[in-house]
Amino acid sequence: MQVICARKDLFEGVQTAARAVSVRTSLPILGHLLITAEDDKLIIAATDLEIGVECVVEAKVIEGGSMTAPARVFSEVLSSLPETDVSVTVTDDVNVNIKCATSDFTINGLPPSDFPMLPDVVEDVSFAIDRDVLRDGIQKTSFAIGVDESRAILTGILMQISESGLKLVATDTHRLCVLDCPVIESRGAVNAIVPGRAMNELMRVLPDQDGVVSVGISQTQIKFKTGDTVLISRLIEGQFPNYEKVVPAEHTKKLVIPTEQFEQSLKRVAIVARENSNRATLETDDGKLTITAESGDLGRAHEVVEILKEGDDTKMAFSTRYLLDMLSVVDTEAVEIELSGEVNQALIRPQGQYDYLYVVMPMQLN
Repeated sequence: MQVICARKDLFEGVQTAARAVSVRTSLPILGHLLITAEDDKLIIAATDLEIGVECVVEAKVIEGGSMTAPARVFSEVLSSLPETDVSVTVTDDVNVNIKCATSDFTINGLPPSDFPMLPDVVEDVSFAIDRDVLRDGIQKTSFAIGVDESRAILTGILMQISESGLKLVATDTHRLCVLDCPVIESRGAVNAIVPGRAMNELMRVLPDQDGVVSVGISQTQIKFKTGDTVLISRLIEGQFPNYEKVVPAEHTKKLVIPTEQFEQSLKRVAIVARENSNRATLETDDGKLTITAESGDLGRAHEVVEILKEGDDTKMAFSTRYLLDMLSVVDTEAVEIELSGEVNQALIRPQGQYDYLYVVMPMQLN
């Protein structure tokens, strides 16, 4: 195998595929990239057996073939080379020679036959979605994913695909995100739980420019394709909790709070709250919301935000981290908080937007 490729293009392709490289593994081949040269292009692939990424880079193929190279070393070499063409040649069947200007490296590869090939996904269900819509959807839900590996079903995002569109759901049992996303076209219906890591890596490999992501789902795998990049992930097996039971059906009080003021006040209060399990008390008095936090070691924080209120005054405690996670992805001028009691969950949504909701459990008042 022998190819010539622009350093920048090759480096970007390696960086993209390397998102799937296994950091800790007893199988050395999983720390390598598989690079295949054919038809004036390089196909760069990586996998950790949970997710896999494949991308295509334009190249001048002098001699086709396949090779593997350790992802970290190959990436470091490419990042250090000058901005010109790079020649990559396989020597002695597995060793990789890299030449660029006056630089000449030879690094040890492994037999390409040892590399586990990415699975073919039989698309029982498929849909297409705007790149920005999908990126926004992941951003608005992924922060609520559970981190307890003993409850694997909660460590992913539920994708509910139906004729009406796509619904993304995430919960760690303390809070819940539900977002409705429009799709361009769809075929079939399914509930698929995609690992949180796969969704976060997808965010990183999605190009910034406008475009469409094609999604195909089998019984055990999901495939995302955008441009020349493909990400494949296993699905999490099991039954996702009946999240609809958690969403409050009615409320007795409603607060409308300016987003930026609320977020900035919470950030300041969180300095003290983090010493007390992130607990902050929210108390209304007519058109004002008082936010306080106390810590025996640090002291006390006190903030006041002007609000609009429907219903009686209330006093509740929430985790500042849980509230700030949601506020950081909201782009409306105000948020609405619907309440039905001091010990009942609160429903928060961007003002006037009914395709996105956030349910958060309160904390005990001090």
